[in-house]
Formats: sequence, C-alpha cells, structure tokens
Amino acid sequence: MRRALRPAGVAFLFPAIALLGGLILPGRAWSVTSPSLAVAAAATDSTAAVTDSTAAPSAASTVADTVRTPRKEFPHPDSTLVPRLRLGGYVIVFRHSVTDWAQRDTDGEHFEDRSAQRNLSKEGEAQAARIGKAIADLRIPIDTVLSSPMWRCRDTAQIAFGHHRAVPELFRRGLEYRAKRLALLGTEPEAGKDIVLVTHQDLLIPIVEGLRRDQLKEGDAFVVKPLGEGKFQIVAQVTPEDWERLAADSKAPAVPKNGKSLKPTKTRKTAKK
Repeated sequence: MRRALRPAGVAFLFPAIALLGGLILPGRAWSVTSPSLAVAAAATDSTAAVTDSTAAPSAASTVADTVRTPRKEFPHPDSTLVPRLRLGGYVIVFRHSVTDWAQRDTDGEHFEDRSAQRNLSKEGEAQAARIGKAIADLRIPIDTVLSSPMWRCRDTAQIAFGHHRAVPELFRRGLEYRAKRLALLGTEPEAGKDIVLVTHQDLLIPIVEGLRRDQLKEGDAFVVKPLGEGKFQIVAQVTPEDWERLAADSKAPAVPKNGKSLKPTKTRKTAKK
C-alpha cells in the first residue's frame, strides 16, 4: 500500500520539481509557486500599483484612485449657495460642456488644431451660453477664468464668461501639474471675487475623494471652498439646470403666507395745484 504524502512533503515537492527542471533543461525558464506564495505576490503587486498611481497620476491611475475610495454623493445647491458666492472667496470648477463623441482626441500636444480634438457639440455651445447667462443673472462676481488648452474647455469658458486664459495645469498630468491644480483649488481668491476653472474629469478624479467616472457630467461644476495648503472642501455639485433654476428663483417675487405678491403697488400721482 502506498503511503499518502504528508502536507510538508507536498510543499517540499514543488520547489524540488522546479530545481530538477532547471538542471535538466537549463535553457528554459521555470516558475512554480505555491498557492500561498501566489496570494502574497498578488497583494504586493496591488499595493505597488496603488503607490505608483499616487506618485505619478496617469490614465491608469485614475482607475486605481476610484477603486481605492467608495463613491461619495456631493451636496446639491441650497438656498444659501448664491448669497455665499456673491460674497466671493470660492472656486467654481467646471467639466466642459456637452461634446461630440463622434470625434476623438488624436493629438494632445498641438492644441490649436481643432480637428485633432473632441469639440463641443451645438448642444454643448448652447449649454455653455445658458450657464453663463444664469451666473450673470445671479450677479455672482467672477474674476479670473482659467481653462484647459483643449478647445472644448476653452470654448466653454469663452462662451459662458466672455474671457479665459488657457493653462497647462488644467490638462497636463504628473506631480508638478497635480501640485499646481491643488494650489488652484486650495488658494482663496481675491476678496469679493470667485474664480472659474474649466477642465476634464480625469484630472479631478484623483484629487476629489469619492469622485467616480461620469459622476461629474459634462457641464456640471463643483463649488469649492479653498482651505489653504492645497486643501479644499466641495460645497456643492451644480448642474446646468441648477444654475438656471437658481437664477429663476432669484427673479421670482417674494410671496407672503397670505399668497399675495409683495411687488410694489403703483401710487396715483399727486394732482398739480
């Protein structure tokens, strides 16, 4: 009767086979790993991937960042948002307006060539115009407007606010540009002013905790309160429809509990003597 191999004998058998194979066929690579060692190796690789994605943001790193933190629901705008924005001190970060997905980005170096980029659709141009009108109607004091050098961001900024300046930190990846983005979000604007940034979701996912892909839709914005030293707080996620609703609410006459409008009543002119 054959005796069953003990567990310790099985564990010894795997490296022995690998060693023997190397002696018999020295020109051939052999890799035999026990199940426990394979699990440990996978865990090490996973940790390394997360570390690398933090050190050098890239297209792949955004995936690692979204997996690392659970999805977070950001506050919707409430009645206090517009009065706060009117006082200034906030950063409004937009994802560019609606684009034509039939186009593709084929060149990320020569920014002036529209034909090599995904551009705003007609719907996106109209959306940017509505956003700009609503914010103007709300009398929100916009100062500096910065955008990614890609045309979909530049057009969103120009159509909505009438001016913009393209900067690489709203498009480029890497530690240097990531630090500059954090500085933009963490630095309080000039007193009584708000600033606008128009960028891409891929650059926000790694630095906004809990943000998942397409959670910030085209045309959506984050209202950010800078806290200094590259830190910031998301005050609200605002959709294009939210801006229009807030503008409409600001124009509506106040109505008391009795249901009568508070519009001033016309008085008769005093007859001339």
